[in-house]
Parts: sequence; structure tokens; C-alpha cells
Amino acid sequence: MKEAKKLYQQGLLKFSQGDFPNGIKDFIAASSQDYAPASKEIGLCYLHGIGLNQNTIKAVKYFKKSKKNSESQYELAKLYYFGYGLKRDFKKSQKYLIKSVKQGFSPAINLMALAYQLKNKTKKCQNLLYHNFILKDLFATHLNNKGLLNKKSKQIQFVSKFKWPVKFQKQERETINSKPDIFTVSNLLSAIECEYIKFIASPYMRESMTVDPITGNHVKDEIRTSFSASIDWLAEDPVINLIIKKCTGQFQVAQRQSEVMQVLHYSVGEEYKPHYDFFGGADGMHNFNNELQRIKTICLYLNDVEQGGETSFPRLKKSVIPEKGKVVFFENIDFQTDEPYLESLHAGQPVLKGEKWLATLWIRPENTNRGPTYESI
Repeated sequence: MKEAKKLYQQGLLKFSQGDFPNGIKDFIAASSQDYAPASKEIGLCYLHGIGLNQNTIKAVKYFKKSKKNSESQYELAKLYYFGYGLKRDFKKSQKYLIKSVKQGFSPAINLMALAYQLKNKTKKCQNLLYHNFILKDLFATHLNNKGLLNKKSKQIQFVSKFKWPVKFQKQERETINSKPDIFTVSNLLSAIECEYIKFIASPYMRESMTVDPITGNHVKDEIRTSFSASIDWLAEDPVINLIIKKCTGQFQVAQRQSEVMQVLHYSVGEEYKPHYDFFGGADGMHNFNNELQRIKTICLYLNDVEQGGETSFPRLKKSVIPEKGKVVFFENIDFQTDEPYLESLHAGQPVLKGEKWLATLWIRPENTNRGPTYESI
């Protein structure tokens, strides 16, 4: 086992130097001696396509080989939840998450904590987050700095009975407009859920880009001055998935219809000028195609903006003030005529003071297949 550990450490060193092929050789050699940390690393390489072709089935194989490792348990919990590389099984997902939490793996503890928050089990959420705070977890520390952590909570024996949330109650909504429908739901998301979305998105934030229709290249977006991130199928963990389900369900939309969550950050002076979410815009009305369109939009406000940052609808002369936890829904397509709503023209007004965090869900007519074997939940 000493030789296996040495090979594993050599592999880590080579990875740190960017020598992935030889690092993987060392991991494979250590894994052949049943050294769990090495098998876990190979699983991560297959899952993320690092030094190896991405292959979720092979990732599962190596995670199962190292299933006593807390990080492998965490990855198996996610893979069983979504059905990536194996048959979807919520019971097994729960089992592996419980095992990982009991071993003190911080990301697993955060995942379970947020799942309890989504079930309105705030005390259990706080108990787990406080436990993670003691472990010096970054997210728990961030919540503490925000004043969102109750440091009196301690007991976590309840984790053995953990189950994923299944259903969410519909909340009262306010009608802003009809034809197109525009609704808002206040306080749909808790402060901790908002912070979690920001935390997951932050490592991926980049200057907002758009696709040049002629060259197909990504270029700077001239009408949107912000930073943004796409929460793709690898970054979309069960909590992000459940938040999508919670938000789409408020408006009779299946969460499988949503594109990947887009998270945006606006600083003072940044904005998103008037635009349409349906493809083609007003200039493409003569050959508008309703198939695979962005038929609806759901926006999640992740913080209170000190001044500015409203979502405005210029043709309707209406606007929505961004407030933490509020969700706004609007239609882009008139289903009676299969024509786009020109009244859905909207803008993100400039931030005048503070900052603005926003998550967007663009809704399509059918399953968007956000993952390699994605199924509806």
C-alpha cells in the first residue's frame, strides 16, 4: 500500500505540473493496487474529461471501486440522482450522500443542508452548515460573514433519515400584465438558496458574450455589459436542479424544459439594453420559427439592489424591482397565434448603486436534455 500511495502522490504532482498523461498512468497503477484515492481521481478525470475522454460510465466504475472514499460517495450521490452513467435511483443517491456527510465531506454537507432548506427544515439546514463552518468550509464561512449562520446549532444525528425533496408548494403570485403574461412571486427563494446559486456560479463567471450569427464565434455582447456563467450539467448539482424545479413549477412549466441556468452579475453602470429572448428578434419576424424557441423566461433575483437594476418592459411601460428571493416570469410567445410577443421587449436597467445578481431560466417547448442521459424529475 505504501507503493500505491507513492504512485498516487507522484500522479498528483504530475497533474499540478500539467502532465496529465503520466499522472493518469500513476493513478491507474495505484488504482490497480486498490488504492481508493487513486481510483477516485481516475473517476473525476473520466467525469470531467481531464486527460481522458469524458465517459460517465467509466467514471461510475472508478467511483464504485473507491466507494468508501467520501468524495466518491458524493459523486455517486449526484450521478444516481440524475441517472448519469447508470440507472437513476434516488434511494441510492440518498444512501451515498448520507455516507459522505457522515465522513465529513464539506460539499456533501452543503448539498444536504440546502436540500433541507428547500424542504423548509431551516434548523436542520443550519445545524449542518454550522458543522461545516467548524470544518472551515468556504460556503459556510461566507454565510457566516453575511450574518446568515446560526452558530448555536450543533446536532446532526438526523442525517441518517435524509430524503430528497419531492414536491414544492405553490406560492401566491402577483399579476403584472396579461398578454403577455408577466407574474412575480416574492420570497420564493430563501437568502441561503440565493447565496448558494452565487457560490456555485462564481468560479465560472466571465465577461458576457454572444454568438456572431455570421461567423459562429463568441464575441463581446454589445447590449449586455455584465459578467455571466452557465451552470452546465456538470455544475448543476441536485440542489440547483431542485431550485429550477421549484421555480418552474410555480408557473406550470416542467423543469426539463429549462435551458441550463444562466447567472449574471452587474456592477454599477452595467445593464442589459432592450432585447427579446425569442430567437431572431423583431428583425426575423418574416421567417419566425416557433420550434425550439425560448417560449418563456423566468428570472431569479439573488440580491437586493440598492438603486437601479429594474427589469423593465418598455412597450408596456412596466417594470419589476429586483428583490432578493423574488422570481419574475414572462411569456415570449403567443400560443394562440404562434407568433412572438413584441410586447415582451425587456431590459435590465443600469445599476446605479450597489450590485445586481440574477439567474435566468430560458424555457423551451420540450426537454432540453441538460445532461448526457437527462430525464425529467
